Amino acid sequence: MAKGSSMDICRIGLHNPNMTTARTKIPSYRLFGEHQDDPADFWLHCEPIPERTHLHNWEIALHRHEQFFQLFLLPQGSGEIVSQDGILAFTAPVILYIPPDAGHGFRFTRDIDGLVVTALADRLRSLTAADREIARFAEKLRIVAVAGEDGTRSAEAIERIDAELSGRSIGRSLLLEPLMTEALVALTRASRPGNGQQEQDRDLARIEALLTIVDTHFRERHPVGFYADRLGVSAAHLNRITRNASGLSIQNLIDRRTLETARRDLIFTPTPISKIAYSLGFSDPAYFNRFFRKQTGLTPGAFRDRERRRLAD
Repeated sequence: MAKGSSMDICRIGLHNPNMTTARTKIPSYRLFGEHQDDPADFWLHCEPIPERTHLHNWEIALHRHEQFFQLFLLPQGSGEIVSQDGILAFTAPVILYIPPDAGHGFRFTRDIDGLVVTALADRLRSLTAADREIARFAEKLRIVAVAGEDGTRSAEAIERIDAELSGRSIGRSLLLEPLMTEALVALTRASRPGNGQQEQDRDLARIEALLTIVDTHFRERHPVGFYADRLGVSAAHLNRITRNASGLSIQNLIDRRTLETARRDLIFTPTPISKIAYSLGFSDPAYFNRFFRKQTGLTPGAFRDRERRRLAD
């Protein structure tokens, strides 16, 4: 799969009960402190992502925006998008596209950085009416790698939107709409597969096989080369197609699978933390503690206590 392709088919992540939430039960958020009866007399807003996410401990609950769409430019960090269709993992540099009325939430790592642009949906409708490919792109949530000419061009347009909104230059309002058009057109182009269908299918099959092998062997803490050898490709090539499809490296996939099992065991079993560490292939519980804290910001013990209190409540 070519650089810049979108991650519509990735099946990576944890099961989350929010996935099955009916659309009508997902809260619809208005933005920027508006009241429900305020007139929507603006159409574009941009802000740094850390300003909002750190207020919510880097997690944003499942919600939707009926009248807005969003672009997240993430040059740093990683995380997961929680949607009604599943959990999609991503690693920077990527651009996230959230269509109007789509249920979504976020789990970000603490090093997340970047910009979020929010715009009124009617500006999107004018673009989708003019071009069938953009309309197809805009129908669903997307994760697009910032790679190649088009991905870079979209990222630069988002940065210019932020610069125009932050300044007082002459005619800035005249530039905002063409900059948004450029960002969306370039993002649509960046999401298109660059290889032939046969190569795409082969890469997708390799990713599916990789996920199966990871599920079977993640407790053994094998190096990346073990998985590449099982699939008959080089580690560099397997990492490349995995990143293009999911935004994650092979090691990221292994770590996420390990973390998923660790979380489940900590919450739902009385197993001592040291035994959980050994069962996951860690030779030293202290190494497991460092691994878990790096991934979650909490020690295994603190995570277990917090989640059990939540269940009790």
